[in-house]
Amino acid sequence: MASITCPNCQTVIAEGTANCPGCGTPLAGAAPASPAAAGAAPTSPPPSPKPQVKFDLAALSQTDRIVGGGTIILFIALFLPWFSVNLGIVSASASGLTAHGYLYITLIVALGVIGLLAAEALGIWKLPASSALSRDQILLIATVVNFVLVLIAFLLKPGGSGVGWSFGAFVALAAAIVAAFPLGWPIIQARRAK
Repeated sequence: MASITCPNCQTVIAEGTANCPGCGTPLAGAAPASPAAAGAAPTSPPPSPKPQVKFDLAALSQTDRIVGGGTIILFIALFLPWFSVNLGIVSASASGLTAHGYLYITLIVALGVIGLLAAEALGIWKLPASSALSRDQILLIATVVNFVLVLIAFLLKPGGSGVGWSFGAFVALAAAIVAAFPLGWPIIQARRAK
């Protein structure tokens, strides 16, 4: 049997099909209705196709991509070793979440930022226009809160002799700066210009 390709979603289907089963697009190669069907009772229209959800990174601005990338790296860095101690034959390390319980706030805020940006890239949700704060203001507040908490956690190294920073602390601090910078820098420049 001959087949055709849907011009919208590239699904291969049998020739003579009226609508693509994958996306519901009407197909030009569909066979006309049979004469026997012409006298039949009208049928209900086919159900409307489900909207396709596709991750479209182009839906996000470059600033959003930088904020999202920095936040994802920050999220991962919370689980990396932040502090380590080496006592000769024994060494131990602690993640940021283990050493500082308040970094769970950073974890939750990071998930919120990632969720907001992912929902927009998927096209499934946008912040309502009636929101008290703009989308950029929400992202700025979230990234600055994360930066402040990570900076405090970085500076408040657990006490004891031989305790030092590990790579996770530096990665988290750099990621928090990267996530907050593109949203905060224009505000800093605007204040300097006044």
